[in-house]
Amino acid sequence: MAFNIHISGPKMILHNKTIADMFVNQLNNNQGLFGIDCSTGKEYSYPKLKKDVLAMATTFQKHDLGHGDVVMITDYGSYEGQVVMLAGILVGTTIAALDHSLRKSVLTELINESKPSVLFCNTFSINIITDILNTITHQPTLKISTMIRDGFTAYSNIVVAADEISSVRPIKSKSPIGPCAIIYSSGTTGTPKGIYLSDDAMKSALISFKQSLMEEPIEKRFMITSPVFWYTGILLMMLGIHFGKPRLFFSAKSTAEQILCSIDKFKPTFLMTGVAAVNEMMACQMANGHKYNIQSLTTCVVGGSPMRADLQKTVVNNLLQGRIPIKQGYGASEQGIIAVWSMDSDIVSLETGECVGPNVEGEIRIKSVSDMVGYVNDMKKTICSYDEDGWFKSGDVGYYTDDCCLFIVGRIKELMIYKDQRIAPIDIETVLLSHPAVLDAGVTGKYSVDGDLLVGVVKVKPGQNVEPDRLLSYVNDRVKDHERLRGGIIFVDDVPRSPAGKLKREELLNIVQ
Repeated sequence: MAFNIHISGPKMILHNKTIADMFVNQLNNNQGLFGIDCSTGKEYSYPKLKKDVLAMATTFQKHDLGHGDVVMITDYGSYEGQVVMLAGILVGTTIAALDHSLRKSVLTELINESKPSVLFCNTFSINIITDILNTITHQPTLKISTMIRDGFTAYSNIVVAADEISSVRPIKSKSPIGPCAIIYSSGTTGTPKGIYLSDDAMKSALISFKQSLMEEPIEKRFMITSPVFWYTGILLMMLGIHFGKPRLFFSAKSTAEQILCSIDKFKPTFLMTGVAAVNEMMACQMANGHKYNIQSLTTCVVGGSPMRADLQKTVVNNLLQGRIPIKQGYGASEQGIIAVWSMDSDIVSLETGECVGPNVEGEIRIKSVSDMVGYVNDMKKTICSYDEDGWFKSGDVGYYTDDCCLFIVGRIKELMIYKDQRIAPIDIETVLLSHPAVLDAGVTGKYSVDGDLLVGVVKVKPGQNVEPDRLLSYVNDRVKDHERLRGGIIFVDDVPRSPAGKLKREELLNIVQ
């Protein structure tokens, strides 16, 4: 490679403790509030968490579960699901969290692929999982549910059986690079991919998250709106325990108003959410005269997709009232938190695969201390994700400036072409979102002999009205000629997004077709 660009970030110093060691140590020392479920308002203490996790871990050991077994939850982020995952870490299994809102055929495929020995369901997922159980080729040893259901062990029956829990101790990993977790990709452009992460990779991600995105002194209360099946959802769960600080979470997908109300009520100092969510929060505050007090926030981080500078400035001024900045986190489940990592990174030409210099767009390729073990049961896909020099091909298009600031343009798979000129849909989406009547928007394309005719898919703010021609003119006056919305605008009730807030590009295309 011609260029090795050190983007930013602290030096990584890893210790010999496993995540299970770290977790048990903190469980024994923490005595205060573990977390608040903002969806229900219910509070959970660290002593209760310790009792419940140890009871669950004891049950796992009675079923001879440990290294080589997968503990999977189908959950958005409930307390009970977190208990199951933490117990899985404690006894040395590989933990996994799956989005139960995926199509049943996709859920079946991913469950068959990962072969879980434990499968946890909650109120929202039990009916879906029950429907597909007969299509699962590898039946779990233990099926757990918060609901009473034939063939499932009741969660409540496990956690009340607290005998012999003192015998559970963290189990040393047989291999520090063996899989500690399976994280699933967002699946915005296809079926989600299962990604094996080692204990060391997750420790590195935790260290980077702590040192690069959080203020000192350590935040008093964390809030994250993302589900636990998103990588940062798991990381913030672990960080809250590591610091012994309360964590504010949602057991079900939240609305912008629910997030604002929870900030007002529970006073978090740290918020991490998605670009779409923070934009909707801004619209809600402005429509309601800033009735929710969000002054407790000292740190606001957005991730999941890039936020263009114009939108970021608008959100800072209108939601945060210029009081604090927005931090953006750029990362990939396969490689960790990329943009704030102590690592090497290269930009290579989309045409030639050769390295390019500053201010030239290309594919971002990475070597990271948080490198994945590989994709689940897919050696070919794993090998093809790296180039001949061992650099991970991120699939992200970006460029760096002369002073080594990294800018993300979009995804290679999402790029469209009109008359031989590439188009990043996020650029036009940002313009759409800047219109005062637009709450959410996505851009896709339909085929023509000249290439992709861009179509805007738009959700209008409640109580607002805008004529399609006027919105078209608003956008077309602010973009380059090849970026104009030649395919028109479609108004929808909701723009399709994943629970993590990412646009579902395939569903967006289906709307147009």
